[in-house]
Amino acid sequence: MAGPSLLLDFAVVLIVAEVGGTLFRFLHLPRVVGMVVAGIVIGPFTPGIVVDQVALADLALLGAVFLMFSIGLSFDIRMFRKLGWRPFLLAGLGVGASFGLGLGLGIAIGWGMLTSMFLGLVLTSTSSTLGLKFLADFDLTDTPGVELVTAAILIDDIMALVLMTIAVGVASPTAPSAVALLTGLGILFGLALLLVWLGSHALPRILKATDRFSPSSTMMVAVSAALLVSFAFAVLGLPPLVGAFFAGSIVGSTEYGARVSRQLSPVTAIFTGVFFTSIGFLIDPGKILGVLGLSLAAIGVAVVGKVVPGVLALPRLAGVDRTGAWKLSAVLVPRAEISLIIAQYGILIGASTELLPLAMMVMLGTALLPGLLVRFPRRAGPASAVDSGPPGSPPPGDPKR
Repeated sequence: MAGPSLLLDFAVVLIVAEVGGTLFRFLHLPRVVGMVVAGIVIGPFTPGIVVDQVALADLALLGAVFLMFSIGLSFDIRMFRKLGWRPFLLAGLGVGASFGLGLGLGIAIGWGMLTSMFLGLVLTSTSSTLGLKFLADFDLTDTPGVELVTAAILIDDIMALVLMTIAVGVASPTAPSAVALLTGLGILFGLALLLVWLGSHALPRILKATDRFSPSSTMMVAVSAALLVSFAFAVLGLPPLVGAFFAGSIVGSTEYGARVSRQLSPVTAIFTGVFFTSIGFLIDPGKILGVLGLSLAAIGVAVVGKVVPGVLALPRLAGVDRTGAWKLSAVLVPRAEISLIIAQYGILIGASTELLPLAMMVMLGTALLPGLLVRFPRRAGPASAVDSGPPGSPPPGDPKR
């Protein structure tokens, strides 16, 4: 009877995920947080319907793989050639500051090294979905430096995943020696270079041949590549989600990236709904109040870790004024869906279960802040010489600005 039971549980999860996601979108909050809340409602810590978490675990893993593959599809390696090293520096400053401050916060409250490192990791990555949406909503798409910020948002994800791989190696109960760690990192970057080479040579030819004989099979080949690369990473002892991201970036750098992304979108929506709802199964709502104070501190760290490096670096990297740098930096504040993935992975390898409710609160809080932060310069009183704009521009308050 496992089959029919799984069908019923799958249907229930999809329904509650959509209801929760739609409700939160109506409230102008992240859909994924609504899906997590839906998972809490039907999870083991609340009365009412309880689905079989074990039976849905494999579907949830597929959801995480599809999500990371889809994010990787946006990471077109070719786009970064014209921008050079600048987006990597901007992303690195934000990721490094957020990770360091988060790690310090965890240590300051008495958490162990593993949990503290994963707290830092939870705070590293900017939400690509919300970040790009805010760029449009705040009318910043024509602002100098917007391409740099867009690229940095995408680079955040890969830096967070690489840091997670390092953290797993450093803070695991059987931590490797320095030589073994360097060897492992060498393998990781060597594999990454191999995947980049495959992306520019072998895989495009495979996709082109597939497209010639059976255009409808192109997505199937791309997804198969993602699953195989994820499996290879798991065999090497690396997080399989990193492999899914790399596979997505390879396909995204070919002419078939947009088509695969478009065709995969409905499948990704289904399985990621299961994934984020399954995260809710692990959250005891009684613990949310217990991490409320820490969540506020983590949200403060999240803001400082992105806004300060952005305000300091963007004027030099993109020639944007301080006001423009502040607004663009505010777009980097919302934390990503990957934060929940990192928190869940951390719990699986022994980190504190408080990471998940904390990550959910951080996602919710940082999603609300950019709209307030981007208006701050307008309330700051008389503008400085830097903020007043170039000579000949309309004065502050002019409707033409």
